Amino acid sequence: MKKIVFTVLSFFILLALLQSCKKNSVRIIDYTHYVATDKECRVTGTIDTTQWVNNVLNRAEDTAWLIYTDNIVISDSVCATISMSPPCPNPSNGFFVWDVNPSRQCKLKVVCISTAQDILYFNTYGLNGGPITLGFDFRSQTSFRTDSSYRMYFGFYNSRDSLYYSGHGDIKIVR
Repeated sequence: MKKIVFTVLSFFILLALLQSCKKNSVRIIDYTHYVATDKECRVTGTIDTTQWVNNVLNRAEDTAWLIYTDNIVISDSVCATISMSPPCPNPSNGFFVWDVNPSRQCKLKVVCISTAQDILYFNTYGLNGGPITLGFDFRSQTSFRTDSSYRMYFGFYNSRDSLYYSGHGDIKIVR
């Protein structure tokens, strides 16, 4: 009788322990809602209001990809006002231009990842302030596949490496 009680009690304890275990959930990122633009950077489709803007709600997700060292030094400790447009054309053959306009000198970090969350591109830019067009040419990089979408994370920093503006946007490569 003692063995049966012990076995039943052990079973319920084990069951309670198993139910208390939580699986780590993997967040699936949807790359299909890119902002479509033509070669003149005019928006031609639906605007995703979470992309290409300062995304305070997803700040932790966005900045997790921007942590890499660089040697770009800037001197302006004041935070700039940032304006930007989505890259264009989107979708494209792998060449995108992106217009950004910081009001002051700042540092810009950019990371592009695949749907498998592999880092395919990263770079840091020192921006002097004022409008600038950045070009991204992924055509010769074999890690960027045809008919695939990618997420681009960006972050703007002052001279103290303090992040003050960050977000993400999706791009699509078609050939």
